[in-house]
Amino acid sequence: NKKGGFMTPNKEDYLKQLYKLGAEGDMVSNKSLSHALGVSPASVTEMLTKLKRDGYIELLPYKGSRLTERGAALAAELIKNHRLWEVFLVRILNMSPEEAHENAEMLEHSTSAEVCSRLADFLGNP
Repeated sequence: NKKGGFMTPNKEDYLKQLYKLGAEGDMVSNKSLSHALGVSPASVTEMLTKLKRDGYIELLPYKGSRLTERGAALAAELIKNHRLWEVFLVRILNMSPEEAHENAEMLEHSTSAEVCSRLADFLGNP
């Protein structure tokens, strides 16, 4: 059983959404995820199966899913990267918050830990 399969932006978006919806470690229903992500229930089921296989979530039939410790750590890192990019894009490049959010959504998925660390230092660790 291979743990930690190839991570994609789509998988990362699911982890972020689970992090937001299940903030207290609560179970998140497939219906909630489907609605929040704007995808079909079948797509949610398929992705959750992959995330469980990779060790990022616990999945309980008829109850929902929640992040494992590993999944929560990755989701928190993605959200941190997103927020750093938003701060940079608004403060330094004078983008509107809306523009910054859209661009940060793309940048968060392709930012190395080294770049993120340097970005945080550059911005004074906001």
